[in-house]
This record gives sequence, structure tokens and C-alpha cells, in this order.
Amino acid sequence: MEMAIVLPVLVALAFGIIDFSRVFNAELQISQAAREGARLAALADGGANYTKTDVRNRALAAAPAPGFGTTAPTIPDGDITLCQHSPGRLDTSSVKVSYSFAGIFWSQNISQTAVMRCGG
Repeated sequence: MEMAIVLPVLVALAFGIIDFSRVFNAELQISQAAREGARLAALADGGANYTKTDVRNRALAAAPAPGFGTTAPTIPDGDITLCQHSPGRLDTSSVKVSYSFAGIFWSQNISQTAVMRCGG
């Protein structure tokens, strides 16, 4: 009798821990992807002529499977700000990475924005 009461609680707890671990992994990967993209976008003014496609590809390479999922994050062109060829002292680049996490118990949209001063 005790097993019938305790087992569902223990199973729900175990799956809750797994789900939380997956969402935490997704959050970390999305954050790293935004930083990688912002770093490349900050170097765009250094004669390297990086494009938004280059920045997007670098960011997506940093987060191949967030939360051990099968879908990739999204980075629209409007969420990428490249540095200009002659940036000011306080100019910045930014990249916003979004991901739709689908878990066992909950689903949520995760987004991270990274900002970096131009010139690296």
C-alpha cells in the first residue's frame, strides 16, 4: 500500500529533476550562443567583414542541441547588431538568441541577449 502512494511521487520527482536539468542546460547553451555571436559581431569592424549570416552560423554552432532537444535556436536578422566600420568608443554589438523549450512538465521560451563593445 505504501508503495502505491510513494512510487508516483518519487517518479514525478525524478522526472522533475531531469526536466529541470534539461531546461538549465538549454539556458546555458543559449547564453553561450549569444556570447559567441556577439563576440563575432564585435569583430565585424576589424576588416574581417563578417556578415549577419556569419554571426548566426557561429552562434548556432555554439548551441547545437539546447536541452538535448532536436530543434535549433532562432536568430532573426533583426536580433543581430554588427559594429560599423568606424565605431565610436561606446558602440556595441548585440545578438539575441531565442529557443522554444519543450519539456516533460512544462514548456517555455528561452531567450538570451549578449552585448559586447566593438573591437572585441
